Amino acid sequence: MAIRLWVFVPLFVAAALVGIFSGQAASLPAGVVLWTVLEYLMHRFAFHGFAPHYQHHAETRDPVFLLAPLWLSLSTAGALWVMLALASGSMARAAATVAGVIAGYLAYESVHLRIHSAIPGGQFLRALRKHHFYHHFADERVCYGVTSPLWDHVFRSVPKPN
Repeated sequence: MAIRLWVFVPLFVAAALVGIFSGQAASLPAGVVLWTVLEYLMHRFAFHGFAPHYQHHAETRDPVFLLAPLWLSLSTAGALWVMLALASGSMARAAATVAGVIAGYLAYESVHLRIHSAIPGGQFLRALRKHHFYHHFADERVCYGVTSPLWDHVFRSVPKPN
């Protein structure tokens, strides 16, 4: 299951090296920030609008439904690289940005796996689990952020206070 995430390690390294050696290292952290927005938007609009995401809600600990399918994550990374290269006019800047996005994606998948595990975790993980499980078990129309609730606050998709 988590083995397929290792496919992204050489992609991250290659993209990061291209960015760093071409003077685009600042695009790496920009890519991590970009990932947080993409995570929120994909979960809210793509996963709940089009993709067969409901198996994950029905079977919250089934490893088959915890990680994004490899074909989806790889094709999304490739499409993002092309779009960023066209928008920025720089394949190196796009590569460095995608390296940051991949780092964010790997962190997301790791956190998501941990949230759905039986391992208790520390205060930060417990807060993320509470936020994510509210989305799963109380109201799937709120709490779309998995690695951070930031964009839920920005886009007002947090639970309404009682």
